[in-house]
Amino acid sequence: MKSLDISSKNPSHSPLIIAIIMMTVLFIDFYLSTIANIIVPFSESFYGLSIFLIMIIASIGASHYFLNKLFVIVKGNRNAFSKYKKIIRVIQLILYALGIILLINILLQNKYYTINIISIVTISYSCSIVASLLVSIKLFSWYRENKNIFSFLFGLTILFIFINNLISLPLFDLLLFEKPYEINHNTPVEFNFECTDASTYCDIKQNLLNYQSYTLMTYILLFWISSIFLLHHHIKKLGKVKFIILVTLPIVIFYFQFIYQYNELYSLNDELKFDENVIYSIQVFILVLCYAGVGIFFGLGLRSVANLMKFSPNIENYLKMASYGIMLFILAANSTIVAIGIPPYGIPSMIFLPFASILIYVGIYYSVIAISNDVTVRKYIKNSTLNELKILGKFAESQMIDNMKDKVLKMSKQYSDQLHKQSNTDTTETEEDLKNYLEDAIKLFNTKNSKE
Repeated sequence: MKSLDISSKNPSHSPLIIAIIMMTVLFIDFYLSTIANIIVPFSESFYGLSIFLIMIIASIGASHYFLNKLFVIVKGNRNAFSKYKKIIRVIQLILYALGIILLINILLQNKYYTINIISIVTISYSCSIVASLLVSIKLFSWYRENKNIFSFLFGLTILFIFINNLISLPLFDLLLFEKPYEINHNTPVEFNFECTDASTYCDIKQNLLNYQSYTLMTYILLFWISSIFLLHHHIKKLGKVKFIILVTLPIVIFYFQFIYQYNELYSLNDELKFDENVIYSIQVFILVLCYAGVGIFFGLGLRSVANLMKFSPNIENYLKMASYGIMLFILAANSTIVAIGIPPYGIPSMIFLPFASILIYVGIYYSVIAISNDVTVRKYIKNSTLNELKILGKFAESQMIDNMKDKVLKMSKQYSDQLHKQSNTDTTETEEDLKNYLEDAIKLFNTKNSKE
Protein backbone atom coordinates (compact mmCIF):
# COMPACT_ATOMS: atom_id res chain seq x y z
CA MET A 1 0.00 0.00 0.00
CA LYS A 2 1.17 3.52 -0.65
CA SER A 3 2.05 5.71 2.29
CA LEU A 4 -0.05 8.79 2.75
CA ASP A 5 1.01 11.76 0.71
CA ILE A 6 1.59 15.32 1.73
CA SER A 7 2.29 18.23 -0.57
CA SER A 8 5.97 18.97 -0.93
CA LYS A 9 5.48 22.12 -2.90
CA ASN A 10 5.50 24.37 0.16
CA PRO A 11 8.89 25.17 1.70
CA SER A 12 9.71 22.70 4.46
CA HIS A 13 10.48 25.48 6.93
CA SER A 14 7.16 27.32 6.49
CA PRO A 15 5.24 25.36 9.18
CA LEU A 16 8.09 25.88 11.67
CA ILE A 17 8.19 29.64 11.02
CA ILE A 18 4.40 29.93 11.36
CA ALA A 19 4.52 27.83 14.56
CA ILE A 20 7.23 30.06 16.09
CA ILE A 21 5.28 33.22 15.21
CA MET A 22 2.10 31.73 16.64
CA MET A 23 3.86 30.59 19.81
CA THR A 24 5.04 34.18 20.32
CA VAL A 25 1.50 35.49 19.76
CA LEU A 26 -0.05 32.95 22.15
CA PHE A 27 2.64 33.64 24.76
CA ILE A 28 1.88 37.39 24.67
CA ASP A 29 -1.88 36.75 24.72
CA PHE A 30 -1.55 34.33 27.66
CA TYR A 31 0.56 36.81 29.59
CA LEU A 32 -1.61 39.88 28.93
CA SER A 33 -4.84 37.99 29.71
CA THR A 34 -3.43 36.88 33.08
CA ILE A 35 -2.51 40.43 34.15
CA ALA A 36 -5.43 42.13 32.37
CA ASN A 37 -6.80 43.89 35.45
CA ILE A 38 -3.54 45.68 36.28
CA ILE A 39 -2.79 46.93 32.74
CA VAL A 40 -6.16 48.53 31.92
CA PRO A 41 -4.71 51.92 30.79
CA PHE A 42 -2.29 50.14 28.44
CA SER A 43 -4.97 47.74 27.17
CA GLU A 44 -7.30 50.56 26.22
CA SER A 45 -4.54 52.61 24.58
CA PHE A 46 -3.74 52.61 20.86
CA TYR A 47 -0.87 50.17 21.45
CA GLY A 48 -2.98 47.75 23.48
CA LEU A 49 -5.73 47.67 20.84
CA SER A 50 -3.15 47.31 18.04
CA ILE A 51 -1.54 44.30 19.74
CA PHE A 52 -4.96 42.70 20.15
CA LEU A 53 -5.81 43.33 16.49
CA ILE A 54 -2.50 41.80 15.35
CA MET A 55 -3.03 38.75 17.59
CA ILE A 56 -6.56 38.14 16.26
CA ILE A 57 -5.34 38.38 12.66
CA ALA A 58 -2.37 36.09 13.42
CA SER A 59 -4.65 33.54 15.12
CA ILE A 60 -7.06 33.45 12.17
CA GLY A 61 -4.24 33.37 9.61
CA ALA A 62 -2.19 30.64 11.34
CA SER A 63 -5.20 28.42 12.04
CA HIS A 64 -6.27 28.76 8.40
CA TYR A 65 -2.75 27.83 7.24
CA PHE A 66 -2.44 24.76 9.47
CA LEU A 67 -5.98 23.56 8.73
CA ASN A 68 -5.37 23.75 4.98
CA LYS A 69 -2.12 21.85 5.54
CA LEU A 70 -4.04 19.13 7.36
CA PHE A 71 -6.68 18.92 4.63
CA VAL A 72 -3.88 18.20 2.16
CA ILE A 73 -2.80 15.31 4.40
CA VAL A 74 -6.26 13.73 4.65
CA LYS A 75 -7.19 14.28 1.01
CA GLY A 76 -8.44 11.01 -0.47
CA ASN A 77 -8.29 9.11 2.84
CA ARG A 78 -11.38 8.01 4.74
CA ASN A 79 -11.14 8.50 8.50
CA ALA A 80 -12.73 10.38 11.39
CA PHE A 81 -11.05 13.66 10.45
CA SER A 82 -11.85 13.65 6.72
CA LYS A 83 -15.37 12.40 7.50
CA TYR A 84 -16.12 15.56 9.50
CA LYS A 85 -14.25 17.93 7.21
CA LYS A 86 -17.37 19.98 6.43
CA ILE A 87 -18.23 20.30 10.13
CA ILE A 88 -14.68 21.48 10.87
CA ARG A 89 -14.96 24.05 8.07
CA VAL A 90 -18.26 25.31 9.50
CA ILE A 91 -16.70 25.62 12.99
CA GLN A 92 -13.75 27.46 11.45
CA LEU A 93 -16.04 29.96 9.70
CA ILE A 94 -18.18 30.49 12.82
CA LEU A 95 -15.12 31.22 14.99
CA TYR A 96 -13.70 33.59 12.39
CA ALA A 97 -17.06 35.36 12.05
CA LEU A 98 -17.38 35.76 15.83
CA GLY A 99 -13.81 37.12 15.99
CA ILE A 100 -14.46 39.63 13.20
CA ILE A 101 -17.78 40.74 14.77
CA LEU A 102 -15.92 41.25 18.06
CA LEU A 103 -13.32 43.44 16.33
CA ILE A 104 -15.97 45.49 14.53
CA ASN A 105 -17.88 46.10 17.78
CA ILE A 106 -14.70 47.21 19.59
CA LEU A 107 -13.32 49.41 16.79
CA LEU A 108 -16.61 51.08 15.77
CA GLN A 109 -18.66 51.08 18.99
CA ASN A 110 -16.06 50.78 21.79
CA LYS A 111 -18.02 47.87 23.22
CA TYR A 112 -18.89 44.22 22.64
CA TYR A 113 -21.30 41.62 24.00
CA THR A 114 -20.49 38.90 26.52
CA ILE A 115 -22.52 36.36 24.56
CA ASN A 116 -19.95 36.67 21.76
CA ILE A 117 -17.14 35.70 24.16
CA ILE A 118 -19.19 32.84 25.63
CA SER A 119 -19.89 31.50 22.12
CA ILE A 120 -16.18 31.50 21.18
CA VAL A 121 -15.19 29.81 24.46
CA THR A 122 -17.93 27.16 24.18
CA ILE A 123 -17.13 26.24 20.57
CA SER A 124 -13.36 26.18 21.16
CA TYR A 125 -13.44 24.03 24.29
CA SER A 126 -16.06 21.69 22.77
CA CYS A 127 -13.77 21.02 19.79
CA SER A 128 -10.79 20.49 22.10
CA ILE A 129 -12.83 18.06 24.22
CA VAL A 130 -13.75 15.95 21.18
CA ALA A 131 -10.18 15.95 19.78
CA SER A 132 -8.56 15.03 23.13
CA LEU A 133 -11.10 12.25 23.67
CA LEU A 134 -10.37 10.76 20.24
CA VAL A 135 -6.59 10.89 20.81
CA SER A 136 -6.79 9.32 24.28
CA ILE A 137 -9.08 6.51 23.07
CA LYS A 138 -6.72 5.72 20.20
CA LEU A 139 -3.63 5.74 22.47
CA PHE A 140 -5.29 3.44 25.01
CA SER A 141 -6.41 1.08 22.23
CA TRP A 142 -2.77 0.90 21.08
CA TYR A 143 -1.67 0.25 24.65
CA ARG A 144 -4.19 -2.57 24.94
CA GLU A 145 -2.48 -4.28 22.00
CA ASN A 146 1.22 -3.66 22.71
CA LYS A 147 1.38 -2.84 26.45
CA ASN A 148 3.87 -0.07 25.62
CA ILE A 149 4.36 2.20 28.65
CA PHE A 150 4.63 5.35 26.49
CA SER A 151 1.22 4.60 24.93
CA PHE A 152 -0.26 4.47 28.42
CA LEU A 153 1.53 7.59 29.71
CA PHE A 154 0.70 9.69 26.67
CA GLY A 155 -2.87 8.39 26.65
CA LEU A 156 -3.22 9.29 30.33
CA THR A 157 -1.83 12.77 29.61
CA ILE A 158 -4.39 13.42 26.87
CA LEU A 159 -7.13 11.93 29.07
CA PHE A 160 -6.37 14.50 31.78
CA ILE A 161 -6.42 17.23 29.13
CA PHE A 162 -9.88 15.96 28.17
CA ILE A 163 -11.01 16.08 31.83
CA ASN A 164 -9.46 19.53 32.28
CA ASN A 165 -11.26 20.88 29.20
CA LEU A 166 -14.49 19.24 30.33
CA ILE A 167 -14.22 21.15 33.63
CA SER A 168 -12.91 24.40 32.11
CA LEU A 169 -15.88 24.77 29.76
CA PRO A 170 -18.63 25.05 32.43
CA LEU A 171 -16.27 26.96 34.75
CA PHE A 172 -15.48 29.71 32.25
CA ASP A 173 -19.04 29.90 30.96
CA LEU A 174 -20.24 30.23 34.56
CA LEU A 175 -17.75 33.05 35.25
CA LEU A 176 -18.61 34.83 32.01
CA PHE A 177 -22.36 34.67 32.68
CA GLU A 178 -21.65 36.68 35.85
CA LYS A 179 -20.34 39.53 33.69
CA PRO A 180 -22.57 42.33 32.36
CA TYR A 181 -24.37 41.63 29.09
CA GLU A 182 -22.47 44.49 27.43
CA ILE A 183 -18.76 45.22 27.99
CA ASN A 184 -17.48 48.77 27.54
CA HIS A 185 -14.78 51.07 28.95
CA ASN A 186 -16.76 51.57 32.15
CA THR A 187 -17.01 47.84 32.89
CA PRO A 188 -14.69 46.77 35.76
CA VAL A 189 -11.87 44.47 34.59
CA GLU A 190 -11.65 41.85 37.32
CA PHE A 191 -11.20 38.16 37.94
CA ASN A 192 -14.41 36.90 39.53
CA PHE A 193 -13.01 33.57 40.78
CA GLU A 194 -13.75 34.26 44.44
CA CYS A 195 -17.14 33.45 45.93
CA THR A 196 -17.63 34.08 49.66
CA ASP A 197 -21.33 33.24 50.02
CA ALA A 198 -22.26 30.01 51.80
CA SER A 199 -24.36 28.72 48.91
CA THR A 200 -24.56 25.73 46.59
CA TYR A 201 -23.62 27.97 43.68
CA CYS A 202 -20.39 29.05 45.39
CA ASP A 203 -19.58 25.45 46.31
CA ILE A 204 -19.99 24.37 42.67
CA LYS A 205 -17.90 27.27 41.46
CA GLN A 206 -15.10 26.59 43.97
CA ASN A 207 -15.10 22.86 43.23
CA LEU A 208 -14.86 23.47 39.49
CA LEU A 209 -11.97 25.86 40.07
CA ASN A 210 -10.13 23.38 42.30
CA TYR A 211 -10.63 20.40 39.98
CA GLN A 212 -9.58 22.50 36.99
CA SER A 213 -6.32 23.38 38.78
CA TYR A 214 -5.67 19.78 39.91
CA THR A 215 -6.17 18.32 36.42
CA LEU A 216 -4.01 21.08 34.94
CA MET A 217 -1.11 20.30 37.29
CA THR A 218 -1.55 16.58 36.60
CA TYR A 219 -1.39 16.76 32.80
CA ILE A 220 1.56 19.17 32.93
CA LEU A 221 3.42 16.62 35.10
CA LEU A 222 2.44 13.77 32.76
CA PHE A 223 3.60 15.76 29.74
CA TRP A 224 6.95 16.21 31.48
CA ILE A 225 7.29 12.49 32.28
CA SER A 226 6.33 11.54 28.71
CA SER A 227 8.92 13.99 27.37
CA ILE A 228 11.67 12.25 29.32
CA PHE A 229 10.76 8.99 27.54
CA LEU A 230 11.27 10.73 24.20
CA LEU A 231 14.43 12.65 25.10
CA HIS A 232 16.35 10.33 27.42
CA HIS A 233 18.62 9.21 24.54
CA HIS A 234 20.23 12.67 24.72
CA ILE A 235 21.81 11.77 28.09
CA LYS A 236 24.95 10.55 26.34
CA LYS A 237 25.22 13.72 24.26
CA LEU A 238 24.65 16.19 27.12
CA GLY A 239 25.93 14.22 30.08
CA LYS A 240 23.80 12.90 32.93
CA VAL A 241 24.08 15.96 35.19
CA LYS A 242 23.27 18.51 32.46
CA PHE A 243 20.36 16.40 31.21
CA ILE A 244 18.85 16.08 34.71
CA ILE A 245 19.19 19.85 35.29
CA LEU A 246 17.61 20.68 31.91
CA VAL A 247 14.63 18.34 32.36
CA THR A 248 14.07 19.13 36.04
CA LEU A 249 14.42 22.92 36.16
CA PRO A 250 11.29 23.87 34.11
CA ILE A 251 8.91 21.60 36.03
CA VAL A 252 10.30 22.62 39.46
CA ILE A 253 9.97 26.33 38.62
CA PHE A 254 6.48 25.76 37.20
CA TYR A 255 5.14 24.03 40.31
CA PHE A 256 6.86 26.46 42.66
CA GLN A 257 5.42 29.46 40.83
CA PHE A 258 1.96 27.93 40.36
CA ILE A 259 1.52 26.79 43.97
CA TYR A 260 3.19 29.89 45.43
CA GLN A 261 0.99 32.21 43.37
CA TYR A 262 -2.20 30.16 43.42
CA ASN A 263 -4.14 32.42 45.80
CA GLU A 264 -2.84 35.57 44.14
CA LEU A 265 -3.79 34.33 40.68
CA TYR A 266 -7.40 33.82 41.72
CA SER A 267 -7.88 36.72 44.14
CA LEU A 268 -5.94 39.64 42.64
CA ASN A 269 -7.67 42.98 43.13
CA ASP A 270 -7.13 46.58 42.13
CA GLU A 271 -5.70 47.60 45.52
CA LEU A 272 -2.17 46.42 44.76
CA LYS A 273 0.48 49.13 44.78
CA PHE A 274 2.74 49.87 41.82
CA ASP A 275 5.69 47.87 43.17
CA GLU A 276 3.42 44.92 43.91
CA ASN A 277 2.03 45.08 40.37
CA VAL A 278 5.53 44.97 38.90
CA ILE A 279 6.55 42.00 41.08
CA TYR A 280 3.33 40.18 40.26
CA SER A 281 3.79 40.83 36.53
CA ILE A 282 7.31 39.38 36.66
CA GLN A 283 6.08 36.31 38.55
CA VAL A 284 3.30 35.73 36.00
CA PHE A 285 5.82 36.14 33.17
CA ILE A 286 7.98 33.39 34.69
CA LEU A 287 4.93 31.16 35.12
CA VAL A 288 3.85 31.63 31.47
CA LEU A 289 7.46 30.97 30.42
CA CYS A 290 7.32 27.65 32.29
CA TYR A 291 4.08 26.70 30.53
CA ALA A 292 5.79 27.41 27.21
CA GLY A 293 8.84 25.44 28.40
CA VAL A 294 6.78 22.31 29.11
CA GLY A 295 5.16 22.49 25.67
CA ILE A 296 8.50 23.09 23.93
CA PHE A 297 10.08 20.27 25.94
CA PHE A 298 7.54 17.70 24.74
CA GLY A 299 7.45 19.19 21.24
CA LEU A 300 11.23 18.83 20.96
CA GLY A 301 10.83 15.19 21.98
CA LEU A 302 8.48 14.57 19.04
CA ARG A 303 10.71 16.58 16.71
CA SER A 304 13.72 14.49 17.73
CA VAL A 305 11.74 11.39 16.69
CA ALA A 306 10.68 13.16 13.47
CA ASN A 307 14.33 13.91 12.66
CA LEU A 308 15.08 10.17 12.84
CA MET A 309 12.48 9.65 10.07
CA LYS A 310 14.05 11.96 7.47
CA PHE A 311 14.19 9.09 4.98
CA SER A 312 10.36 9.22 5.00
CA PRO A 313 9.37 12.91 4.52
CA ASN A 314 5.65 12.16 4.96
CA ILE A 315 6.03 10.63 8.42
CA GLU A 316 8.54 13.30 9.41
CA ASN A 317 6.02 16.01 8.48
CA TYR A 318 3.17 14.33 10.38
CA LEU A 319 5.25 14.09 13.57
CA LYS A 320 6.36 17.70 13.23
CA MET A 321 2.70 18.75 12.86
CA ALA A 322 1.92 16.93 16.12
CA SER A 323 4.89 18.63 17.84
CA TYR A 324 3.68 22.09 16.72
CA GLY A 325 0.18 21.22 17.94
CA ILE A 326 1.39 20.33 21.44
CA MET A 327 3.61 23.41 21.77
CA LEU A 328 0.76 25.68 20.69
CA PHE A 329 -1.94 23.83 22.63
CA ILE A 330 -0.24 24.25 26.03
CA LEU A 331 -0.29 28.05 25.62
CA ALA A 332 -3.71 28.35 23.96
CA ALA A 333 -5.53 26.09 26.43
CA ASN A 334 -4.24 27.90 29.52
CA SER A 335 -4.88 31.48 28.49
CA THR A 336 -7.64 32.99 30.64
CA ILE A 337 -10.60 34.97 29.33
CA VAL A 338 -12.23 35.73 32.69
CA ALA A 339 -11.05 39.32 33.30
CA ILE A 340 -12.56 40.56 30.06
CA GLY A 341 -12.07 44.22 29.31
CA ILE A 342 -11.51 46.24 26.16
CA PRO A 343 -9.94 44.49 24.36
CA PRO A 344 -10.61 40.95 25.72
CA TYR A 345 -7.16 39.39 25.80
CA GLY A 346 -7.32 35.61 25.68
CA ILE A 347 -9.71 35.48 22.72
CA PRO A 348 -6.93 35.01 20.10
CA SER A 349 -5.91 31.89 22.05
CA MET A 350 -9.50 30.64 22.21
CA ILE A 351 -9.91 31.05 18.45
CA PHE A 352 -6.74 29.03 17.82
CA LEU A 353 -7.37 26.32 20.47
CA PRO A 354 -9.48 23.89 18.34
CA PHE A 355 -6.91 23.89 15.55
CA ALA A 356 -4.03 23.17 17.93
CA SER A 357 -6.02 20.17 19.21
CA ILE A 358 -6.66 18.95 15.66
CA LEU A 359 -2.95 19.29 14.83
CA ILE A 360 -2.10 16.87 17.65
CA TYR A 361 -4.75 14.33 16.63
CA VAL A 362 -4.01 14.31 12.89
CA GLY A 363 -0.22 14.47 13.32
CA ILE A 364 -0.05 11.46 15.64
CA TYR A 365 -2.74 9.41 13.89
CA TYR A 366 -1.40 9.86 10.37
CA SER A 367 2.23 9.24 11.30
CA VAL A 368 1.21 5.86 12.73
CA ILE A 369 -1.06 5.08 9.75
CA ALA A 370 1.77 5.92 7.34
CA ILE A 371 4.18 3.58 9.19
CA SER A 372 1.64 0.75 9.32
CA ASN A 373 1.13 1.08 5.53
CA ASP A 374 4.83 1.21 4.62
CA VAL A 375 6.74 -2.10 4.74
CA THR A 376 10.14 -0.43 4.24
CA VAL A 377 9.64 1.92 7.18
CA ARG A 378 8.44 -0.92 9.43
CA LYS A 379 11.53 -2.99 8.58
CA TYR A 380 13.80 -0.02 9.28
CA ILE A 381 12.18 0.56 12.68
CA LYS A 382 12.29 -3.14 13.51
CA ASN A 383 16.05 -3.28 12.80
CA SER A 384 16.74 0.00 14.59
CA THR A 385 18.29 0.10 18.07
CA LEU A 386 16.69 3.48 18.90
CA ASN A 387 13.95 3.25 21.54
CA GLU A 388 12.18 6.32 20.15
CA LEU A 389 11.58 4.53 16.86
CA LYS A 390 10.54 1.37 18.69
CA ILE A 391 7.71 3.39 20.28
CA LEU A 392 6.44 4.39 16.83
CA GLY A 393 6.84 0.80 15.67
CA LYS A 394 4.67 -0.44 18.54
CA PHE A 395 2.02 2.14 17.68
CA ALA A 396 2.05 0.98 14.04
CA GLU A 397 1.79 -2.70 15.04
CA SER A 398 -1.24 -1.91 17.19
CA GLN A 399 -2.86 0.04 14.36
CA MET A 400 -2.27 -2.86 11.97
CA ILE A 401 -4.00 -5.20 14.44
CA ASP A 402 -6.93 -2.75 14.70
CA ASN A 403 -7.20 -2.64 10.91
CA MET A 404 -7.00 -6.43 10.70
CA LYS A 405 -9.74 -6.79 13.32
CA ASP A 406 -12.06 -4.51 11.37
CA LYS A 407 -11.50 -6.41 8.11
CA VAL A 408 -11.79 -9.87 9.68
CA LEU A 409 -14.94 -8.92 11.60
CA LYS A 410 -16.55 -7.52 8.46
CA MET A 411 -15.68 -10.63 6.43
CA SER A 412 -16.75 -13.01 9.24
CA LYS A 413 -20.09 -11.25 9.64
CA GLN A 414 -20.78 -11.44 5.88
CA TYR A 415 -19.77 -15.11 5.73
CA SER A 416 -21.88 -15.97 8.80
CA ASP A 417 -24.93 -14.19 7.36
CA GLN A 418 -24.53 -16.03 4.03
CA LEU A 419 -24.27 -19.44 5.74
CA HIS A 420 -27.41 -18.89 7.82
CA LYS A 421 -29.27 -17.54 4.81
CA GLN A 422 -28.39 -20.64 2.75
CA SER A 423 -29.39 -23.03 5.58
CA ASN A 424 -32.54 -21.03 6.45
CA THR A 425 -31.46 -20.67 10.09
CA ASP A 426 -31.33 -17.66 12.37
CA THR A 427 -27.99 -15.96 12.96
CA THR A 428 -26.70 -16.90 16.42
CA GLU A 429 -23.35 -15.11 16.37
CA THR A 430 -23.53 -11.47 17.30
CA GLU A 431 -20.85 -8.96 16.35
CA GLU A 432 -19.71 -9.05 19.98
CA ASP A 433 -19.28 -12.86 19.79
CA LEU A 434 -17.16 -12.57 16.64
CA LYS A 435 -15.09 -9.85 18.28
CA ASN A 436 -14.46 -12.05 21.32
CA TYR A 437 -13.41 -14.99 19.11
CA LEU A 438 -10.95 -12.74 17.31
CA GLU A 439 -9.55 -11.35 20.58
CA ASP A 440 -8.98 -14.90 21.84
CA ALA A 441 -7.20 -15.86 18.62
CA ILE A 442 -4.89 -12.84 18.82
CA LYS A 443 -4.08 -13.54 22.47
CA LEU A 444 -3.26 -17.16 21.62
CA PHE A 445 -1.05 -16.06 18.74
CA ASN A 446 0.82 -13.52 20.93
CA THR A 447 1.28 -16.14 23.68
CA LYS A 448 2.85 -18.61 21.23
CA ASN A 449 5.12 -15.92 19.81
CA SER A 450 6.32 -14.86 23.26
CA LYS A 451 7.16 -18.50 24.15
CA GLU A 452 9.14 -18.91 20.96
